[in-house]
Amino acid sequence: MSDWNQFKGDPHRSGVRRDAAGPDRVTKAWTADLAGPPESPVLDRDTVFVGTRRGDCYAFERETGRRRWTVETEGEVKTAPVVGRDGLYLAVGDGIVRALDPGTGEQRWETELAGALESPLALSDGLLYAGHAAGLSALEAETGTRVWTHETETAVAGAPAVDRAADRERREWGADPDETEIDLLSLDDAEMDEGVVDRDRVYVGTDAGTVIALEADTGEKLWNAPTSGAIVDGPTVADGRVYVADEDGTLVAFHADTGQSWFTYEIRDAFTSSPTVLPAADATFAGAADGYLHVTDTTFGRRKLRGWLFSKQGVALDGPVRSSPVVAGDVLCIGDATGSLYGVDVSGDAEDCDLDWFVDLERGVAGTPALAADALFVGTDDGRLHRLEWESDRSTP
Repeated sequence: MSDWNQFKGDPHRSGVRRDAAGPDRVTKAWTADLAGPPESPVLDRDTVFVGTRRGDCYAFERETGRRRWTVETEGEVKTAPVVGRDGLYLAVGDGIVRALDPGTGEQRWETELAGALESPLALSDGLLYAGHAAGLSALEAETGTRVWTHETETAVAGAPAVDRAADRERREWGADPDETEIDLLSLDDAEMDEGVVDRDRVYVGTDAGTVIALEADTGEKLWNAPTSGAIVDGPTVADGRVYVADEDGTLVAFHADTGQSWFTYEIRDAFTSSPTVLPAADATFAGAADGYLHVTDTTFGRRKLRGWLFSKQGVALDGPVRSSPVVAGDVLCIGDATGSLYGVDVSGDAEDCDLDWFVDLERGVAGTPALAADALFVGTDDGRLHRLEWESDRSTP
């Protein structure tokens, strides 16, 4: 199994590989031409998979960039694929989920859903979660059989995030829960179920600006809570909280069990990425249309970076952010609309966030990078997939 097999690397959408040594110097290893602008790539063993808005799915050797196979679909592939033990899964814009053989691209099954698919799939414990125009559906990964569907008033926005009780016990993706006692902000419109602590959960955002928590195996609604606008890229689960950013410029952290708001942070422009959270550094990162990587703490949502006189909203980039942040070791990687890909130092408590390096990819970054232990894979608007690799003198945390 891969360690970056779906959007932002795992079902929590953490976007973090702390086992990788953060890159000091990045070089281009290879570039592959595609038939259209790519979406976010994913990795499995020695292969990188990527779909395009033209409707193609490609498999390339990770080390060399040699194309292994190409599959043409009848609709756009607007999201990252998912690869697991039982296949490679594609969400095609016309409402079809397809399972392919990862080695050959041969189709294994397909399932038609009630609405258009524009959200990345989630894979967890043998179930695929597909957000579509009519709601969220859970499918058996092995067969494509629909297990349940939860209907929503508006389309699902961004990738679902899955949080299972077994993962919380192992703490595979996060640190120990923060036991700091603070007053949770009141949300009069939130609807909650008190008995959710030990349940497996899937979280999903909508175009209407709602975050919904569902029981992962049945689709039963556990709670829902409002935000200000359409959710961008979907929720992120970290340290007992659910973080979302929306198109109205609001970043909210919800208590994962109850849906109560932990903090709210607002900007004057739209957020354009999902949050990425480093609990140990007390830092939350989210990109926006104002050309900033915004940085807050995880307790109160206050600006974390300090200037000479006032706190800074974040790290200034060359243009609007085009990808959700991902972290390799202690370096955060993020791309923008000008084609710049940046490495930001987030070591220690992430209080400085100095720019370590940037690579000019010449055309706008398309989708969120996929991280291997010593390389990242990222697409650009000119229909290319790039492998960037590094050697680092940094020690892993």
